[in-house]
Amino acid sequence: MPAANTTDYVSVGSVIYPGIKQIVSASYSRSHGITPDICQIEMAPQTLDPKDKDYVPIEPDGYLIFRFDTAKISTDGNGITSTTNKRVEIVMQSCRPDKASVRRSASSENWTIPVYDRRWKWKFGSFSGHWNVKKNGVIEKRKEKTARELANLCLEAMGEKKYETKALDELEKGKDLPYRKKVRPEVHWDRIPPAQALSELVTSLGYRVCLDWNDIVRIEKYGEGELLPTDDLMSGGFDADLPEVPDSVTVLGGISYHEALWELEPVGLDIDGEWRPINHLSYTPSEKYEWLLSDPPNFPGIEQKYDEVKDNKKPKDPIIEHRKQQLKLAQETVFRCYRLKYPAGTKESEVLRKKYDELGRKVAKEVDKGIRRGDKKSFDKLMDDYEEAGRELFYKAGPILPGPKVTNPKTGKKEDYKLALLEQVLPCFETRAGLAIDPITGSLKRKDTIVLGERYSDTRGYNTELNVYFRRDEYSIIPEQGIIKFNNPVYKLGTAKVPVVNGSRKTEKRSMYVPASLGVLIAVPLKSVVGEPARYEYHYEVPKEYRTKPAKLPSGLQSNPRKLPGGTDTKIVVNNQIVQAYEAVYEFNKSKITGEVLVRQKEVKDNAKSEDFEKLALADVDVTLLRLTTGDAGSGIYAGLKRIDLDGAIQQVAIRLTTQGGMTTTVARNREVNIYVPNFDERQRSQDLKEMIRKHRQTVDKTEKVNPKGD
Repeated sequence: MPAANTTDYVSVGSVIYPGIKQIVSASYSRSHGITPDICQIEMAPQTLDPKDKDYVPIEPDGYLIFRFDTAKISTDGNGITSTTNKRVEIVMQSCRPDKASVRRSASSENWTIPVYDRRWKWKFGSFSGHWNVKKNGVIEKRKEKTARELANLCLEAMGEKKYETKALDELEKGKDLPYRKKVRPEVHWDRIPPAQALSELVTSLGYRVCLDWNDIVRIEKYGEGELLPTDDLMSGGFDADLPEVPDSVTVLGGISYHEALWELEPVGLDIDGEWRPINHLSYTPSEKYEWLLSDPPNFPGIEQKYDEVKDNKKPKDPIIEHRKQQLKLAQETVFRCYRLKYPAGTKESEVLRKKYDELGRKVAKEVDKGIRRGDKKSFDKLMDDYEEAGRELFYKAGPILPGPKVTNPKTGKKEDYKLALLEQVLPCFETRAGLAIDPITGSLKRKDTIVLGERYSDTRGYNTELNVYFRRDEYSIIPEQGIIKFNNPVYKLGTAKVPVVNGSRKTEKRSMYVPASLGVLIAVPLKSVVGEPARYEYHYEVPKEYRTKPAKLPSGLQSNPRKLPGGTDTKIVVNNQIVQAYEAVYEFNKSKITGEVLVRQKEVKDNAKSEDFEKLALADVDVTLLRLTTGDAGSGIYAGLKRIDLDGAIQQVAIRLTTQGGMTTTVARNREVNIYVPNFDERQRSQDLKEMIRKHRQTVDKTEKVNPKGD
């Protein structure tokens, strides 16, 4: 009777890298993203001396070949044997080895050398582009690009010849997510590696960069893709790492811009380092006539008082030196510096103004004597009263910042936002809120501030009207103080009763220099009284089926524990590309009766609707929920070598060659399992951190502050 047929399998795995003579073992994991993955190769020692006979150089730009050969040996009942060979092979080009390390034991010595896949080259390159630029809330046609077109630009700049980006077309025609139709991400790429630009673009939209085994770069939707295979499965399981899902997601934009016309008040820098209204300065020339008798730029009456001149008295040297310092400050700041006072149209209390000015004059006298905070309790009390009077004057004036509305807790109605403190809008920006194309550079930038007002014109010989503008090069801005500082003194001609020249007690009405009536069209932030800046905010409630629910406690517990409230607080997602900008629009009309130019607020523009902020915020919510609610996670270990490509769901493929020549492939779906490789989010944070450090010259600021330049 003939013998039974038999079948045997003989399998062996191998890894090849040019220049490495004997590879003992190897481990490689391919994951999402632009960061190169590493193949850790354990190799036998070999000579590194070019003079040696058997020297072979390890190629600096080589290839990795993973092979798994299987021989199927079949024997029939007559003893006739046939062999079928099968080879599975993966070739990775443009790999780069790094520094090797040595591992010694009592009986052997092996070297470990890391080899980077071809993505190591992606950190190079310079790529620039500014696309989907909005002008007056509308994208310019010549600057409009779809997400797929932008991705293609990046891949072309990377030198990629084969790539697939059609998954991004969902952003153009997805019916299930209407708020993601025609997503046009505005990008500002300034000489950055094109791979970095690609990663920033697609990751923010919920997609991933995937490099497949055929060297095709694919853009895939996160969480969507193939299931785990079942053939040759050695072990596997589902992912028990349950997501931490919040009850809601809140998208916050960048710090908002609030553009309004602000009245300006003249201020000066005092010898104690404080900025104050010019009539509260320690060097105000005359208590009664203030600055009326002291014209810029020489400011008589500061170095030597008028009474001293009249009585021919000469002060002592220390007093003269003290007054020289005051005169220097007056020449540098008085009639040159004007500070934000109120948004146009604000009316203040005369009673509270009088109280504030009286305290200011008292403060001026004490500061002139050299008294500072901490010297006397009575002066500390005076300063506290003075500063509180200033705050009360501002608060009771009820200044309204055009644009934002707040809900009245009593009536439930939306009302204008009233400022409580000037500090809520400081530091101010050095620009307006609106955007415009720079005619010289062609780049998008915030519009320049506009300073206007009634002031004396030397060329014309009379006061200008309120709606006459200053050139931008005639002044600078001190954002921290909200001060406009002019290159030269700015004033207007007014009339006042002052002493006659001969020194008698008689007065006469004369034309005098007085502070100009100025305003500035400028953007400011809006902070709460505790300093939190306003931002665009969109709140989204997560569907109940995804929320975390507390398990029901069993009955009869001895401690009778109090039931804790369920649910979580909101998850904050910050998108600094969403910047809300309010622009108050004014018109100037000349009164037919008085001839005075009057200012009237016509409207307040808000870019939230014109720029589809809700749509952008919902896209951010979508990306966040993809990461939180993506299910069907798991992994499997497979015998041999599996050519399984990455997609949105298959996030990692790890290949391992053992010292005995065995080979396994680990495939992870919606998770990453290789403990030697940081997961995608960690790699992305590392990439972002490196870029942040580069931009900030290795200084990372953990708190975002108002950027006065408006960049």
